[in-house]
Amino acid sequence: MPRIKADSVAEHVEQQRVAVLNAAIELFVERGYAEVGLADIAARVGLARNSLYRYVPDKSALLVEWYRRAIPETIGAWREATAGDDPPAERLQRWAHAYLTWALSPQHRLVGPLTDLVGSLDDDTRREVGELHRQMMGVVAEVVRDAGVAPDEVGGVVDLLAGLVLGAARAEQGGTADERVRRRLDAGVAAVLTAA
Repeated sequence: MPRIKADSVAEHVEQQRVAVLNAAIELFVERGYAEVGLADIAARVGLARNSLYRYVPDKSALLVEWYRRAIPETIGAWREATAGDDPPAERLQRWAHAYLTWALSPQHRLVGPLTDLVGSLDDDTRREVGELHRQMMGVVAEVVRDAGVAPDEVGGVVDLLAGLVLGAARAEQGGTADERVRRRLDAGVAAVLTAA
């Protein structure tokens, strides 16, 4: 029987699951999701490939687990950015900068592969991923509602604001903050709310 480095087998299994997830995220970010196999992840952790199945059923489960971990952290950052009594436009500009920071992070590149996989996930997991996304964007929707946007327009305004941020992220792909892009992003956020 292999030696364990925990007080119980259950703790050992959880430690290994975390190690597998961390290794997978590192490799997905370094090489791209499509370029990483389970054998690569097992090797990074120091496990035999067949041992990996004790901790995870397949590669897509690791991507879903990453999302489960990333979204609550993102929601917390967005709630912090949108907190306060200042005008909704200013709160949304702070949110846009928080979102831009995340959109420029290496881990955000994992959203694309997850989006591509959603259709192949089981119903419960697909619903869970969708609910996490709704909760995340719900932070933005709250502030948009505070701005007086009509209820039937909130979803479209949230999508438009998210599109502005992702466009700014593409404009800043060089990795250096571009103040001109950020000023335009702020102006775009304010303009979207003004038009509402």
